[in-house]
Amino acid sequence: MRRWQALAAQRAVARRNVLLHGAMRVDMRANEVAVVSLMKDAAHFIRPFIAHHQALGVRHIVILDNGSTDDTVAIAREFEGVTVIRNTLPAKRYEVLLRVQAARQVLRGGWVLFLDSDEIFDVPMGAPMPRLLAYLEAQGFTSMVTQTLDLFSPEPYGAVKGWSYEMALVKADQYSLGQVLSVPYHDREVIKFSWFLHGNNAPETVQLKVGGLRREIFGEACFLSRHSLVRNLPGAQLMVHPHCASGVQVADVTGVVRHYKLAGDFLARDQASVAAGTWDHNEDAKRLAAATGGDAFTISPAQSFTYAGPEDLAERGFLVASDAYRQFIG
Repeated sequence: MRRWQALAAQRAVARRNVLLHGAMRVDMRANEVAVVSLMKDAAHFIRPFIAHHQALGVRHIVILDNGSTDDTVAIAREFEGVTVIRNTLPAKRYEVLLRVQAARQVLRGGWVLFLDSDEIFDVPMGAPMPRLLAYLEAQGFTSMVTQTLDLFSPEPYGAVKGWSYEMALVKADQYSLGQVLSVPYHDREVIKFSWFLHGNNAPETVQLKVGGLRREIFGEACFLSRHSLVRNLPGAQLMVHPHCASGVQVADVTGVVRHYKLAGDFLARDQASVAAGTWDHNEDAKRLAAATGGDAFTISPAQSFTYAGPEDLAERGFLVASDAYRQFIG
């Protein structure tokens, strides 16, 4: 019965996908990657999001628009190498299928990099994207874990809320590792969805992380690790949970995803999300409850650092990069 229900859900999502812009099929080589992103009302983020990842050398970007009422789609249409598909099924129920079906419908071969609109991917150790993919391919890896790093500005909310995303990418350059907990990859006690990881092979050096800045400031139960980068092989389980793929060989190097949820007027976005019931979790509500003081509210962790790239994060133990990877990228 469960298999029948899963197939029915897949068909329901596929039927609701409507092409709004761009190519409906993109064939990629083994050293090419496409970004897939589920978005809704992401006009604040989308232009720098596309520009950054195209500058990294991604082959294509697939945006699954979940019913935006702002200029998200109009801005995406300004770019070549971007496909926009609209599907208005509720993300809180179909989140994984919406992402996977968009990837499957458009992309053939290569790699898939799953990101949200407020996220920026940086290649481990600053290597060119094709070099990273060549290493993963040569070693037989089929997925790479990324660690989410929340970036923020210590300036008062009254100043931050008026910033454009372009400005936030420059000025929101602080992070905290004060409440980051590292756990073994197959830790069943801490990782509540460890069943999905059961068939994955991962090196002992790759640990999964929970907590971080949003736990410290807002009391959120954040899981920071995801299998964001996955080899797009026939029959591959690209995403079976928002944080993981299944049946993959996990790389001995991890990447960072800079997260700008706290950029711009984030409390207004949280208020809109809570009012619309967008998600079943209460993370948005926790931020609203903790952000007291109005425009004077500031994010003030016990200790913070200035973001200086993946190499610095590896030195601090937040990321890992094997000797083999370092030697390969030169």
